[in-house]
Amino acid sequence: MRFPQLLVYETDGRLARMLEGTAGTHRWVLREPRRVEACLRLLRRGGPAIVLVKLESDLESAFTLVEQTTGRFPEATVVVVADGEDAALTDLAWDLGAGYVHAPPRPRDALLEVVANLMGTASNNDAS
Repeated sequence: MRFPQLLVYETDGRLARMLEGTAGTHRWVLREPRRVEACLRLLRRGGPAIVLVKLESDLESAFTLVEQTTGRFPEATVVVVADGEDAALTDLAWDLGAGYVHAPPRPRDALLEVVANLMGTASNNDAS
């Protein structure tokens, strides 16, 4: 059986802590890979997956992950999380194939509902 995965690519662990309960409720495995290669390796296992990519100081790695995930694993949903309002960065995330981009002025806690909905959709798609 392939367990659904929630992969959180960030450096401080704040998003992962925020999403622990949501992942547990939906029985998804929450992982926190710190390198692009590790994240891609986890995706090779197959099954439903959501990849949260937080835009931090290393934008090149973050956008590389977005691009490679959407190109190699189109069944995975990529969610990009930005801390600031930067239209150029959010536009780039959409252009690279992000399924959702979360940026201010939307409150960070609204991400819980978005991820829960995406988890439900991904699990239903995998079951059919």
